[in-house]
Amino acid sequence: MPNQSRPLVIHIDATESPLELERIALAGIDCEIVSIAASSEGEIIEAVKHATVILNDHSPVTQSMIDQLTNCKQIIRYGHGYDTVDVDACTKAGIIVTNIAGSTSEEVSNHAMSLLLALARELKRLDLATTTGRWGEVYSRSILSRIYGETVGIVGFGWIGRAMARKCNAFGMNVLVSDPYVGDHLAIEYDVEFVSKDELLKRSDYVTLHVPHLVGNTHHYIDAKALEAMKTSSYLINTSRGPVVDEKALVNTLQQNQIAGAGIDVFEEEPLSPDNPILNMDNVICTPHVAGSSEIGWQTIRRRAGEEAARVLRGERPTVVVNPEVLGRI
Repeated sequence: MPNQSRPLVIHIDATESPLELERIALAGIDCEIVSIAASSEGEIIEAVKHATVILNDHSPVTQSMIDQLTNCKQIIRYGHGYDTVDVDACTKAGIIVTNIAGSTSEEVSNHAMSLLLALARELKRLDLATTTGRWGEVYSRSILSRIYGETVGIVGFGWIGRAMARKCNAFGMNVLVSDPYVGDHLAIEYDVEFVSKDELLKRSDYVTLHVPHLVGNTHHYIDAKALEAMKTSSYLINTSRGPVVDEKALVNTLQQNQIAGAGIDVFEEEPLSPDNPILNMDNVICTPHVAGSSEIGWQTIRRRAGEEAARVLRGERPTVVVNPEVLGRI
């Protein structure tokens, strides 16, 4: 049983962590800081039931888990996504949900831009052919996309979408944006054009996704109908969350040559099954959910997680609150 006279900050993940950066951020707070390895729901519940603040790498935060929390003020999700957290249940329980928005916007947008460029220039197919002695099969002066002057459609205009727009503008692209939750004034600031989802899909040469996965909202946001609306010469790029795209519909669309290709960092099932047909397509580039990865980015996430915990333990408002409606109740 932990010492309940002091706030308890508990980090949960598949393996324990020394939490060096988190401890530095919490150095001025009189609290106990513990990292616990937990995988199953039962293990997670047992690990965090006395926590004041939970630092959560990837573990699911379910209704059953929240029902067992007796003293929790805040759950911090490392990174941008919070789809593994039952936010509604947290709100009802009066628990602040915090993510580390903006921490790896440059990394994710760089990865999305890398996929866009590689698809446009068909780097996967050209590399495989060139390195296996099939130079003549792929050498051409006219088959590749120019990029400059082409149109990119950005779905979701938060931290990452805005970073993506800035980079696409630098390449001389026309930038369309679909996001009903941001102000039109950003069109001038970021030199973009706000359009409906349907118009974005019809006009874009590249569609890049930067939205959270929210059941009932963005689940299968790109489905068979959306894919059918895209140009046959266009590419889909997903560095957000796997279930934002109906993967079966995407595979069928690619097999039917209804779009030109895709760059995918996130999948409905992770890790990918070896028999997933998407692995055998030469017009698809797959990466293993690493778009947000960099050494400095991970350090930033860990430091900011500790800082957000310190704010709440001092009785202050966190910098980022996923469920702001909870603030009036605590």
